[in-house]
Amino acid sequence: MKNVEEKKKERKLNKGQVAVLKLLYRYRFTTSELLAKAENQKHLQVTRSRLATLEKQGYIGKRYDNSYKLLGKFASYYLLPKGLQYLKSIEAAEPQIIKMVYNDRKASDKFVDFCLQVCRIAQALISFYGEEAKIFTRTELLDYDYFPQPQPDLYMSIKRKPVRHYFVDLYDDNTPAFVMAKKLRQYIDHHESGEWDSTDSAYPEIVIACTSPAAERRVRKKLLPLVEGVQGNLTVYTVTEARLLDESAISDNPFKTI
Repeated sequence: MKNVEEKKKERKLNKGQVAVLKLLYRYRFTTSELLAKAENQKHLQVTRSRLATLEKQGYIGKRYDNSYKLLGKFASYYLLPKGLQYLKSIEAAEPQIIKMVYNDRKASDKFVDFCLQVCRIAQALISFYGEEAKIFTRTELLDYDYFPQPQPDLYMSIKRKPVRHYFVDLYDDNTPAFVMAKKLRQYIDHHESGEWDSTDSAYPEIVIACTSPAAERRVRKKLLPLVEGVQGNLTVYTVTEARLLDESAISDNPFKTI
């Protein structure tokens, strides 16, 4: 049995390890590579060392088996109850969210892949806009009742004059286009309801982040009639991850208006 001093030593986390827990709280699932980008950490081994320590001490779990290597997939990490309780102890986690995240170890592969893609798009947006961008995940939006339901996958503000606001939703090659059409109708209803007026800011522009050019073409074709029929000032764009990461692009706006 470990003595009291050993237990105290195990519970003490450094700043970098706490930062990893907070990022896992935001994104639910992520990889060492994505975490390193989120931390702006140039040395991947530093992030991997933090993950290994947190996993060993029971703060986080890892999803990985032999099939991952065959598929070219990286191990994904998530918070365990001990990690959630630690964040709660430093007032970095809300009870409502802890309850939601508590069983992430049982999450489906589809949900894990979705969370990883959300993280990739978030990092691509940050890479494109730099310090101008502030990005919030669904986890961070739960306490705000003026957001549409279901909530956007990401909420982004760009610090310019005036400040630009965006709802960002992912669209992949395996999702039927009518799913995004339904989401857009919900945004239209929310826009017309006036619920956003309490924020004293313009209604956010909507960005559909597509995983491929083919997906972008398909969703643009499906959404065009809806956008043309909208009354009022509601702007909808599409973008691909590749366009956000294209360093040769000279435009300061990677979004295409529908």
